[in-house]
Amino acid sequence: MKHKKALVIGSIILLIVIVTLWAKDILQWEKNDAGFSEPMVDPALVSAAKLADSLDFLIYFEEKADLTGAYELPWEERGWYVYDTLVAQAEESQAKVQKYLDKRGVTYQSFWIDNVIAVEDSNALTFNGLMKFMEIESIQSIPVISLANPIGGVIDEAPEALVQATPNQLHINADDAWSAGFKGQGLVVGSIDTGVRYTHEALKDQYRGYSQETYFSHGFHWWDAVNGSIAPYDDHGHGTHTTGIMVGTDRFGNILGVAPEAQWMACKAIDKNGSGLGWDFLECGQFMLAPWDQDGQNNNPNLRPHVVNNSWGNCSQTYTDWFAGTIDAWLAAGIYPVFANGNATNCGYEMPPGLGTVGSPARAFNVTAVGATGADDGQYANFSTWGPTDNPDTLNGEPYPWIKPQVVAPGVNIRSAVSSADNDYAYWGGTSMAAPHVSGLVALMWQAGDCLIGDYAQTENLIEKSAVPIPYETGSGDEGPGNVPNHATGWGEIDVIAAVMEAENYCGDSEEMILLSGSVRDGGGHGYPLYARVSLVSDHHNPVVYTDPFDGSYSLKVYRDGLYDLEITSEIPGYQLIQETRLVFSEQNAIRDYKMPVALSCDAPGYLLDEGLCSIQEGGILAGFVVDIRTGLPAD
Repeated sequence: MKHKKALVIGSIILLIVIVTLWAKDILQWEKNDAGFSEPMVDPALVSAAKLADSLDFLIYFEEKADLTGAYELPWEERGWYVYDTLVAQAEESQAKVQKYLDKRGVTYQSFWIDNVIAVEDSNALTFNGLMKFMEIESIQSIPVISLANPIGGVIDEAPEALVQATPNQLHINADDAWSAGFKGQGLVVGSIDTGVRYTHEALKDQYRGYSQETYFSHGFHWWDAVNGSIAPYDDHGHGTHTTGIMVGTDRFGNILGVAPEAQWMACKAIDKNGSGLGWDFLECGQFMLAPWDQDGQNNNPNLRPHVVNNSWGNCSQTYTDWFAGTIDAWLAAGIYPVFANGNATNCGYEMPPGLGTVGSPARAFNVTAVGATGADDGQYANFSTWGPTDNPDTLNGEPYPWIKPQVVAPGVNIRSAVSSADNDYAYWGGTSMAAPHVSGLVALMWQAGDCLIGDYAQTENLIEKSAVPIPYETGSGDEGPGNVPNHATGWGEIDVIAAVMEAENYCGDSEEMILLSGSVRDGGGHGYPLYARVSLVSDHHNPVVYTDPFDGSYSLKVYRDGLYDLEITSEIPGYQLIQETRLVFSEQNAIRDYKMPVALSCDAPGYLLDEGLCSIQEGGILAGFVVDIRTGLPAD
């Protein structure tokens, strides 16, 4: 979307009030005379509509795409499934509103990533007319993201010799992972930031758009949502620095990045002044999931990155969900989201900043939030913001669902590339510099354990499990034994080689792991195989699998002698939940067959409630067990 050179007075008012009126739980919800619910509307927009001649806002639609079918698909099919499903949902949901906006002559941009329309330069009459559309869920102000100046800033050129790696990389044992053969080969990291100086000596060879034969080709590898440049650039420096921490290597072979042989791609959402608008982040979120060519056409989800680094956020001390749909779509497509926890210096906090200061989207339950330690001392950096979050982790956060950050990484005096010249480097600090250490680590782990590719929850579990604990007393009272985990340093500082070995063991033939297998069948008398969800919960290991709908079988790896809680839920309606607690598995009990009891309502397929008794209904093909040939799953 093209940006105005200057905002009109009404838009300025809107941006001033946005900080306190952002969250959906304070948006207005009213009933009109027809009896249906009108969209929730940001009070800041209501006020601005009375004062301004021009309004910018985001329209969020009620209907959300069901992406659950993506998680069991192979990488390429998974990406296309998510993309096609999101596009189809957006086209269906947005049609009437787009027609209305076209008729009113309003500039807008449709986003399928979260079923959103971004509107620019609307008048109050058009804005008020949107209240009649039942398909609209909410109308929100444009989020504004501001980067703080990096801590530090001394610029120098590449020395002829360091010690083949920067102190921060040596401290987290990245060099041991490289020596074991894991440097990120075959993996792609994405950056949403201020851009990247693609000709920098430390980054050129790792740019996915570079080859010695064709030199540079930028389509599908770079997008500029701010100024529309067809070639990568960085007019701020922040994005070049964070990308270097993920993949950089200078011309003398000194390694700056955790994954020096991974490739990078990037999208610019933040301008030269360190400011970014929400619609640009949505556009970059789309580009990451289904990159397109230089003309913005021919989306190809096969070219999406494996992990996206997001060294940005706001200072809100309450969870805001404007980016939630993008994160959900990334996870469904197998993309791992990493976010910087936030800096006290960004937000005017004291140091240390205290409880509940973690920014957003790092607050989100389904992202890995990263705090900061010193460059090589393993100690908490006192500018790094604290949890807890108010968006509890229901995915893999038990028994500490409020913990933020998940882990910490070096974030003080970190040497990496900057955009002032092709051989310039600077020592910068902040959680912005800590986060890309974890993004690079994910690349190494997925190289070492390819069964983890696309598995956010288990990858995060292993990162936490392998971290070096840093006990810290925050005074919260809801943290772990001995203050591990805690709201300042999470589960501890990442240990690269330990995490990589955990990944390799998890996907390989490790003596730590055993195969748990069995079947899930109807337990009311028919004995049919059931399509069911089998989930296990323990510290740092929360695997979930679905049974084969044809024979009811399942299998998954568990840790030998680990303590687990088990839950089985039938995907076919009409069956009771199965729950078991405090299970310890060994070879002697690793084959477990289950028969699911029919619910008291007797509404499972093939059963009939007759005079208060649930009896078997004889004969015929049961509707609940008819297989859909397109999906291989039981049809409804």
